[in-house]
Parts: sequence; C-alpha cells; structure tokens
Amino acid sequence: MRYFLLFCLILVWLAITPLSGQTENWKDLHQQALVVDLHTDALLRVLQGQDISKRLDHGQLDLVRLKEGGVDVQFFAVWPNPKLYKPGEMYQQSIHMIDSLDALIKRNSYLLALAHTPEQIEQIIKQHKIAACIGVEGGSAIENSLEKVEEFYRRGTRYLTLTWNDSPDWATSAKDEVNPNFKRQKGLTAFGEKVVRKMNELGMMVDVSHAGEQTFWDALAVSQKPVIASHSSVWKFSHHFRNLKDEQIKALATKGGVIFINFYPGYLDGEFRIAYKNFRESAKAKMDSLASLYGARSPAYYRERKRYIYQEMYPVLPGVKKVVDHIDYIVQLVGEDFVGLGSDYDGIPIAPKGLEDVSKMPAITKELLERGYSEASILKILGGNFMRVFREVSKK
Repeated sequence: MRYFLLFCLILVWLAITPLSGQTENWKDLHQQALVVDLHTDALLRVLQGQDISKRLDHGQLDLVRLKEGGVDVQFFAVWPNPKLYKPGEMYQQSIHMIDSLDALIKRNSYLLALAHTPEQIEQIIKQHKIAACIGVEGGSAIENSLEKVEEFYRRGTRYLTLTWNDSPDWATSAKDEVNPNFKRQKGLTAFGEKVVRKMNELGMMVDVSHAGEQTFWDALAVSQKPVIASHSSVWKFSHHFRNLKDEQIKALATKGGVIFINFYPGYLDGEFRIAYKNFRESAKAKMDSLASLYGARSPAYYRERKRYIYQEMYPVLPGVKKVVDHIDYIVQLVGEDFVGLGSDYDGIPIAPKGLEDVSKMPAITKELLERGYSEASILKILGGNFMRVFREVSKK
C-alpha cells in the first residue's frame, strides 16, 4: 500500500511539474534567436523625462526589461503628435526625438548601439548589445520634402510609416479613409509616389501600418521593393480599420513583405475591442480624476491608470495565445516567411495577459513551440523574416 501511494504521488508530481528539458528548450531557443520588435513608443516617455535605462514600475518597456525579454533589435518610433504640433513643426519635433534616442544610446553605450544596416545589427549583437533602430511614424514628419526624407535616412531612419491616423497632403490614413466626412481624394498623390520611390532609392522600408486601403494598394503598386506593416494585426479577428484584410496580407506577401503583429488587445480580439470602447466611455470621469490627482503626464498617473484598466478589463483581456493566433493565421494564409513582431509597447494602454511588458516576450516562443512550430520556423518569425526584408530593401 505504501509503495502504491508513493507511485500515485509521483504521478501527481509529474502532472503538475513541467519537465526541465522542455522548460529550458523554449527559454534557450528564445535567448539564442535573433528577436526583433518593429515598434515601441518608448521615446515619448523619454521626452517626458523618464529614465528608461533603469527598471521602472510603470510603462511597458525599459532597457532592463528589454534585455530580460531577449529582444536583440528594437525599433524606436519617432512620432510627432499632430494634436500637439502644428504644420511646420512636425519635422523639427521628429529630429528632437531622434536626438533624444542618440542621447539615450550615448548614456547607455555599454548596452545599446544605433544600427543603420543589417551588417551593423549583426556586429552589435556579437558585442552582446541591443541594436536600436529608428522608424518615423507618420508622413507628416517630412513636411512635403524629399530632402527631409533624405535627412531622416541620414540620421538612421530605416522605415517611414506613410501615415499615422492623420493624413499628410500626399497620402490618406486608414482612419480618414473610413470617415464619411473626409472628402479628399484617397490614396497616394503624384508626390506620394515620389516619396515611395525616394525611399526605395535610399533603402528605407515603406511601412503601410495606419495607411488607408487605397494608400496601401497604391504603395504596393509603386514600390519596387518589399513593403512592411510595422505594427498591424489581422482583420479576421477584429474588424478595426487598422487591421489588414486577407487580400492585403496576400498582396503584401506576394511583394515579399512582412506583417509585424501589434499586441494591442483591441486589434487582437473584436469582442474585447467593443468591451474596451464601452469601458472608456463609462470610465472617462475616473480617468479625468486620476489625471487631476496625479498630473496628466506623470508616472504616477500612468501607473494608476494602468492598474485601473487592468482591474476592470482583465476578465475579458486576451492573452499571448491570441497574439499567436494572429501569427498562425498569417502562416496558414501565406506562409511562415511573412510575419513577425511589432508590439507597439508604450503606444498601447493595455497589453495582453502574459505579455504585460517587453520582459514577457519569451512567452511567444513558448506558445509557438507548444503549437508544434519547428525551431527553424520560430527563428524566422522572431527575427529572420525582418532581416530578410531589411537586406532586400537595403540593396542599392
């Protein structure tokens, strides 16, 4: 009887304890992989005076957690807010953000280095540092000047998102294209086509995240090189104007481009999107009171705001599995060569369960392995697909 009880205890222990080899496998694979995240808005917090070089108890990304998450290449978004900066100020504000990244790198040169080329990325990683790259989010930043596109490239910008939610004079955003009151012609103008050709010439990636459908199709028609979506998700799961429909995913893949999955729960899950919209409307008074109490841009406000959102929305919040559902959908639709990661950390008010901040990135590798993805496929998704596109676009 004693031996039978011991045998039962062993069976129970095996059932609730993961095998160490399995645990080490996904952790080791993630650490050995080249992991690339195409989008974070962390520079906005730097502009607010936050020191993201140390571990913070607010925000979704800092350099300590970036290292813990095994991220080797991080694209920092340069986004001039059109609500704060008037036409004529967008370019200078963008340059100011690039200056702030340069200063961050200088202060943390033991950990971070700016990369302009695929070869530099490889060299930086060999030095056990994180490669920092620049993406300018929104064509308004170039202020209708091809010379400013060239200057952004010279400063290290390696993708330009053609639009944000606002529309520059030469392209239309997804938000504007679905607005029935928006009367301007949709898509790229003749100057917009020149912008795309200039980017091709320089070796700068054309990014269609945030772009309206007509702008999307125009950009694919004009570009002679692969086009990316730096932080987008799949329309099939959430019918949001920011997400890509099947025909767009297929066309982008045919062009050799890559869709980098956005972690925002509202883009990941349609039911959550509706629930969160209703929550925002009902919680406006609470958010206003927090902003009044702590200061609208203070770390304390963001911390308490995040705590309150998670408290109220956690029961319907999607998790890491839903992120991998989007990856899996694209793989089934067009193949494993056309998908990657574009978290949008610090640009989203709430992140999925299990991916609350960048330190949790290895959870994606674990989920992919559990779904039966091979190590070779996972290496493509985590960073290999990006490097392939970057090399193709960089060729002169």
